[in-house]
Amino acid sequence: MRMDLFGAIALLATSMPLCADDAKPAATTPRVTVIVGATVLPVRGAPIRRGTVIWKDGKIVAVGPELAVPDGAEVIDGTGRYVCPGFVAVLTSSVGVSRTQGDVASSLDPYGQALRIVLSNGITTVQVYDQNFAGLFGTEAALAAGSNSAVIKLTHGDLAGMLIREPALNYFSLPTRQLEVNYYELRDRFRRAKEFIAKRAQAREKKEKEPAMDRDLGPYVTVLENERPTVFSPRSNEEIETILDLRARYGFDVVLNEPNEAWQIAPRLAAARVPVLVKSRGRDFDFSSSGPTLEEGDMAPVRRPAAFARAGVDVTILPYRRGVDTGGIAGRDLSTLAMDAAFAVRGGLSENEALAAITIAPARVLRVDDRVGTLEAGKDADVLITSGHPLDYRSWVLQAFINGKLYYDRSSSRLYRRVPLHEEK
Repeated sequence: MRMDLFGAIALLATSMPLCADDAKPAATTPRVTVIVGATVLPVRGAPIRRGTVIWKDGKIVAVGPELAVPDGAEVIDGTGRYVCPGFVAVLTSSVGVSRTQGDVASSLDPYGQALRIVLSNGITTVQVYDQNFAGLFGTEAALAAGSNSAVIKLTHGDLAGMLIREPALNYFSLPTRQLEVNYYELRDRFRRAKEFIAKRAQAREKKEKEPAMDRDLGPYVTVLENERPTVFSPRSNEEIETILDLRARYGFDVVLNEPNEAWQIAPRLAAARVPVLVKSRGRDFDFSSSGPTLEEGDMAPVRRPAAFARAGVDVTILPYRRGVDTGGIAGRDLSTLAMDAAFAVRGGLSENEALAAITIAPARVLRVDDRVGTLEAGKDADVLITSGHPLDYRSWVLQAFINGKLYYDRSSSRLYRRVPLHEEK
């Protein structure tokens, strides 16, 4: 594995103790940990009053009301607190890596400031991509850089268990030229890509030399192999119809990124089981001096998540911005993901739907829902203890556990410990 200077420093640092004011990733953590007396929000299922969460060796063992506490377990009193799974963020940049060019595995940085800020706000898993990545801005050639995207856990100060999957997602944009003309070209390339995959499989079965692949087919072969979902950023519903037609023909997994007009065809997306990534506070970098305006037939951003969900579409909430802003612009970056979910509640989502939109829904998009996104037996013990409901703007993350280890403790962190907690009376 290649290792740059930052990666080498990070690797060396894993053998050094953390600062005294930071949570210690837990060689000393007992084998069994139990939270008792909290309001547990498992996401898949109703809230549990006076709930219990038990984990052992990094995996959740049991979740339920007033469960028996195993002998010798470390017990955390959650009375008056809430417990929920760690948040999962899709399409983030510059979090948990020292650089975002080249493979992520050799760039992991468990000590970055952005990681600490994001973790302290409840995000335990992110999908990080190359910040110079062009795939979201209309160039299909960027699909070749799909390996620059990975799913990582924000295990502050600890490389072990940080990388979950690399690469994570494909990115694909339809040609910007006239769609009607290029649709036939697209279909032809997908047809040829499918034929190539069949010939290659046949050659491998017979242990013969594999056929050469035409240079223009690489992105299409990658999509059809479907080893990871493909993200499309459509510019219109017309493009979405083209994408859905290609998916129906070739069977690859599709994720739509910010399909802002697509609420008009939401039942069609639900029938095709195509998830969407949407913002609840509108587009980034909108500097309109006249305030928010809506084009004819458009919908206010705060209402879009609920419009998709009412039609049965799986919704993932995106943050207003995909990194962490330390330059003085507060409340509009990755650290406020829970608040973006709260905005969606104001727009019509239920609290549990909104919580799902930043936990299990993005986990499904990233194909890591077997490990994270809910509090269930067998899942990774990625657990948050919060001072109030996690979508309440007055709530704070008190502790964040990843793989059963404590990686953030508000009482000893320098980030927020001096901010008074709001206590219900």
